[in-house]
Amino acid sequence: MRSTPYCRLAAAVLAAAGAASVMHHSPAAAQTPEETKAWEAQRAQAQAEEKIKAERLAKQREARRADPMSWVRTLDPMSAGGWVFRSVGTDGSWATFSTEHQLKRSGHLVTAWLRQEYPEQQRTAAGDVYSSDVERVQYDCAKEQVRTLLAIYYAGNNLTGNQQSEQVDPKQAAWDPIVPGTQSEITFHWACGAGSAAARP
Repeated sequence: MRSTPYCRLAAAVLAAAGAASVMHHSPAAAQTPEETKAWEAQRAQAQAEEKIKAERLAKQREARRADPMSWVRTLDPMSAGGWVFRSVGTDGSWATFSTEHQLKRSGHLVTAWLRQEYPEQQRTAAGDVYSSDVERVQYDCAKEQVRTLLAIYYAGNNLTGNQQSEQVDPKQAAWDPIVPGTQSEITFHWACGAGSAAARP
């Protein structure tokens, strides 16, 4: 079918519009040589900074593996809250503290506060960044299991900075087994032992 002048004009307009759209959405077509050079320089600088950051982190991790306590000694013991150091990861990736403040025992259940510190930022399930936290945990000393009732996350170490909290209904909080040789076993033995002492007249 022969095209009419109107059809040819419409096609030309659409083609021009499409070409303009492609040029508009193509950064390379819109950039001048100077802008391209500047963008490449910024990218190179960003890559160099990332490399330096990665090398620094690798050295810090190596130092913590060699002496995990070197990092723990930089933390505030926060003795006013009764916090006592309990354990540190063999690679220095975490440290645990506990306190007998507000420790409660009811039958074979012991409820206590634990404090966790991290040298590198962590993320909650919601995506919030934190470097330390406290947990209100409950131990079943008879069945050797634990559950978390409340967690408060802090942006900085030593329970400082912005905070976010997560609370669980005790009726819905799931119990986790105490796995031998883990961080949980260390605090389990402390809590059940401290709870027994607190229960004695």
